[in-house]
Amino acid sequence: MSATAEELITELSAALNSGDLDRAVGLTHPDVVQYGTVGGMDQDLVLRGQAAVLDYWDDVGETWASLTYEPERIISSDAVIVVFWRETARSSRSDLEVETQTAAVFKVRDRKIVEIRGYMDREEAIRAAGLES
Repeated sequence: MSATAEELITELSAALNSGDLDRAVGLTHPDVVQYGTVGGMDQDLVLRGQAAVLDYWDDVGETWASLTYEPERIISSDAVIVVFWRETARSSRSDLEVETQTAAVFKVRDRKIVEIRGYMDREEAIRAAGLES
């Protein structure tokens, strides 16, 4: 794993966890494309550009009283990063806390995220990225 991959994911998770979505979207390329999470409710979603991604992240954040992303494992090659996330969300209507273990594949160009796709199944993410675990 390159230090750049770890730094990028650490910065992204810190920005998302602090609610600094402008900082988070600043880590993406202006032409970023985010696809819905494979196996998730938004699987068919396609977002193009920083403004669309920012709006989506804002909507997701407003759904929960708190939402955190903890990178548990980072696997990378030159242009692809797979992150195993531990996502913890707390409902805004109760003390209910939901924890999921997911993955995301990030394609990177010039140290900027150009493509994002989430996966409910971590092994499927590794296969989709063409990386071995």
